[in-house]
Amino acid sequence: MDLKRLASGAAAGLLALALWLAWLWQPERQIRLHTAGLINAIERRNWSKAQDLLADNYSDRWGHDKGFVLSGLQQVFGSFVFLKIEHESLSVNAASGRTLTRVKMSGQGSVVAQFVMAKVNGLSEPFSFTWVKAGRMPWNWQLTGLDHPTLDPDAEPQF
Repeated sequence: MDLKRLASGAAAGLLALALWLAWLWQPERQIRLHTAGLINAIERRNWSKAQDLLADNYSDRWGHDKGFVLSGLQQVFGSFVFLKIEHESLSVNAASGRTLTRVKMSGQGSVVAQFVMAKVNGLSEPFSFTWVKAGRMPWNWQLTGLDHPTLDPDAEPQF
């Protein structure tokens, strides 16, 4: 094979790879992918992945920190025998790191699991996830906050 042809093919392959990576690493796309990754980690109860996706300085309007959220996730989602979480990112703002994502759940589990599913599935507004780029690499994003305009986790559950 001709060396010039081989070099041209390799250059074209590298250019295609560079263009694909530039597309993949766009902030909006990374926010969508990380939101999906966090939801999938929760669905699969992969707590080490969930921990990696939460920023050490995570906080929300209810005063919860990373440790509290991880503990709560394990307690609540541990009450499911099986779980499916569907999600749809409705909008992404790369400048603020914010995505509005609608979440629906299905599954089987304890009374707590049934309560959580009913509560989440009854919400008409989407969740607001806030992500921050956590390093120089384009794929390093971490969740710094979560909010929902009508969800009050401090309210007494009505089983």
